[in-house]
Amino acid sequence: MSRVRLSSYCKVNLCLEILGRRDDGYHELSTIFQTVSLADYLTLQVGGRHIEIRVPGAGAPAGPDNLAWRAAEAYQRLRGWPDGLLIELDKRVPSGAGLGGGSSNAAAVLNGLRMLDDQPPARAALLRLATELGSDVAFFLEGGTALGRGRGERLEALPLPGNCWFTLIRPELHISTAEAYGLLETGDFSDGARAEAMAEALRRGAGAEVIAKHIFNGFTRALVARWSQLGELTEALTNAGASAAAISGSGSAAFGLFADAESAHAAAQMLRNGDLWATVVEPTHRGFQVMDT
Repeated sequence: MSRVRLSSYCKVNLCLEILGRRDDGYHELSTIFQTVSLADYLTLQVGGRHIEIRVPGAGAPAGPDNLAWRAAEAYQRLRGWPDGLLIELDKRVPSGAGLGGGSSNAAAVLNGLRMLDDQPPARAALLRLATELGSDVAFFLEGGTALGRGRGERLEALPLPGNCWFTLIRPELHISTAEAYGLLETGDFSDGARAEAMAEALRRGAGAEVIAKHIFNGFTRALVARWSQLGELTEALTNAGASAAAISGSGSAAFGLFADAESAHAAAQMLRNGDLWATVVEPTHRGFQVMDT
């Protein structure tokens, strides 16, 4: 087999606590990751002498600045294979939105190459590569629901929440993760108790009603102080019937939590306009899916 096509799901952070800045310059996190059904699509074709990435609809870099390209290069260094690889990326997840699309694409490339490799590396080696590529990439190797600690790379798998639908909305605003972290102040740091409480609720099989009580994002003050429209997004979702709403990750997307699909779709229809992208998603068990070989 020399070709595989994969879906690459994005994520929301149901709860995101920033515990403080570490000596290595990163921040210590306690977060609940959840992959959701909005996906990019990647086709990997082994052959040729170089790594090449094509992004026909744009939305992401078509070269070494793309994390998917860097994932292929890292795998190539690890295995001495493949000599060449063509990556075609159909980009559906907006960039700079806190949805982890780039990290998901990188994890999909690692998983896809491991599938195509006749001498695949151990899963632990793939996890090390993922962690080196970015804090969220390790999560996307498996996806689903997980408690992330450290930079987000120390993971505990959790049960999928029941009866949860999310309306995602996003303005025409790109926020870099580095910029968001640079806006934080000491008062934005917390002790991780909220994320631990949500993790415990999920272990007990919690659905939307219980999950709503624990939704939180430690970036909120900093992001809303810099971009006031982000606060308006969460307020609009709540006004549209969401039981809870929050910014996802470091922004700029926000999500509202609903207990049924009909309410989520009604909110998306109400909020969608020329300046505001909106869609409805549900939790997924995996970070990727094989579409074709």
